[in-house]
Amino acid sequence: MKKHLIFEGKVLDIGCGWRKYGKNAVRLDVSPQCHPDILADIQGPTGLREASFDTILALDVLEHLRYPRRAVEEISRILKPGGLLYITVPFCFPRHGTEYYRFSDLALEDLLSDFGTEIIPVKKSKVWNLLWNYYPQDTIVEGYFVKARKKTRQEP
Repeated sequence: MKKHLIFEGKVLDIGCGWRKYGKNAVRLDVSPQCHPDILADIQGPTGLREASFDTILALDVLEHLRYPRRAVEEISRILKPGGLLYITVPFCFPRHGTEYYRFSDLALEDLLSDFGTEIIPVKKSKVWNLLWNYYPQDTIVEGYFVKARKKTRQEP
């Protein structure tokens, strides 16, 4: 599934944990234990410059946020017009860690109204686990893989 992640320009990986996608990706996390490049909470002002990233990843992040709409607003602010945003969220999955939400495709469309979105339902399979870099065995996972492009001012 990593082949579906196409990194354009400057990349920000939000909620990176220990993972590193691409050798030049900037890593942002709230946990200092993960040694991110940027220690910040995406739900509030991050201090990052407006329109400073071409590609942003938020893989398995939104369900852990108390204020996901604030996070998407900050992502929209720091993503360049025409920039790519990739999101993964579980739908039917055992709770892991502190989670607040599960997102349907309709909720994702609403949350990402400033983006042109392609929302791909992901069914129970090993592919979903490989995308998340978790376990090679089959587990009860269903959710969504979202590829979104930030609209330019002229787009409806």
